[in-house]
Amino acid sequence: MLLFETIAVALMQLRANKMRSFLTIIGIMIGIGSVMGVTSIGEGLRKRIVSEFERVGGSSLIIVQPPRRFIRKDNRWVRRSWEEHLMVEDIQRLSEECKSIRSVIPLNIGSAQLKYHKASTSGQFWGINAEFSEAFGWAVEQGRFIGYSDLKKWRKTAVIGVKIKEDLFGSKSAVGKEIKINGLRFEVIGVMEEKRMFDDDWGYRVLLPYTTVSKRLTGSDYLDVMFVYTEETKLAETAAGEIRTVLSRYKEHGDEFVVETAEGQIQEVNNVINIMKLVVGGIAFISLLVGGIGIMNIMLVSVTERTREIGIRKAVGATRRNILTQFLIESAFLCLFGGILGVLFGMLLGFGIAALITQLANEPFPSVISIQAVLTACIFSVLWGMIFGVFPAKKAAKLHPIEALRYE
Repeated sequence: MLLFETIAVALMQLRANKMRSFLTIIGIMIGIGSVMGVTSIGEGLRKRIVSEFERVGGSSLIIVQPPRRFIRKDNRWVRRSWEEHLMVEDIQRLSEECKSIRSVIPLNIGSAQLKYHKASTSGQFWGINAEFSEAFGWAVEQGRFIGYSDLKKWRKTAVIGVKIKEDLFGSKSAVGKEIKINGLRFEVIGVMEEKRMFDDDWGYRVLLPYTTVSKRLTGSDYLDVMFVYTEETKLAETAAGEIRTVLSRYKEHGDEFVVETAEGQIQEVNNVINIMKLVVGGIAFISLLVGGIGIMNIMLVSVTERTREIGIRKAVGATRRNILTQFLIESAFLCLFGGILGVLFGMLLGFGIAALITQLANEPFPSVISIQAVLTACIFSVLWGMIFGVFPAKKAAKLHPIEALRYE
């Protein structure tokens, strides 16, 4: 029997038992659909995180933080007996001694109470330098950004987020006005454009020269974090090693400082996403296993029902190979249909969850379905059907024609 004739017979048999066939492929559909849905959300999350990192420098970014205050000991979190900090002088040290570094951006973070006449609002102050705007892709919408002279002279100048501007000034211009930040007077020299990152609205940030924060606002030379950028993305690991060396030279506990590349953080995210996929994949495997057993069951029933048909076909010349191929193709088509429905179900599931996240977070969240994933799902479905169809197909192929013709 030719291949297309075998396929035609297989489709006729599935059509003759529509309800039974449909119920059988539901397990395959749910398993494939679950994997596709979670994969699409996982890939969407990966794409979103990578794009956010790209907006702040991508693979050329290195994040430097002080040693963590708590460590894991005897299955509980314990506070260290010592503390060590990033200092203002560390900016110059890294800039001068690390040859692979292009720029160092300090960041001090604190809560801010802001007032203008009778209007007031709250937010965060960020102590930064003149390179912050370009590095983080956050442009000034009105006025100007903090300059080197502001840093050198500890000027009480501020660049405010758009939400702070709206709360304090409404539709009026804010540039040139004086506001109070935690009781100190600052001149507003600029208003930043609207920006969100990792679903965080930056509109309630007020940017100040880090020197002013240190000398006038907090009275401390401590820095919360430093963002270091390399000359080239391929130099990130080299630069990270240089930073660790410098910190070890000047700090008592230099080895405990956290130095992470953006690439490393993205890899950590990938590991979490892969674990999530494995967990859901394990659950989906159970569904596929149930579906596969269902496929085997329906094919065994089909062999029993078609015993006389098998006997007649063997009597007129059909070989064991012909019978084996016939039932394997029927089993493969059952799973293929389940796989196709599963892909459609997974796409709907992925787009639905992505739309829900977009609505809740008020930020676009992608659902990524690759052609490779679709093809893999379909091919896997066919292979799964053939695996679980082998036993029924062999049973059909082994039937003796005379005994099969006697079957009532």
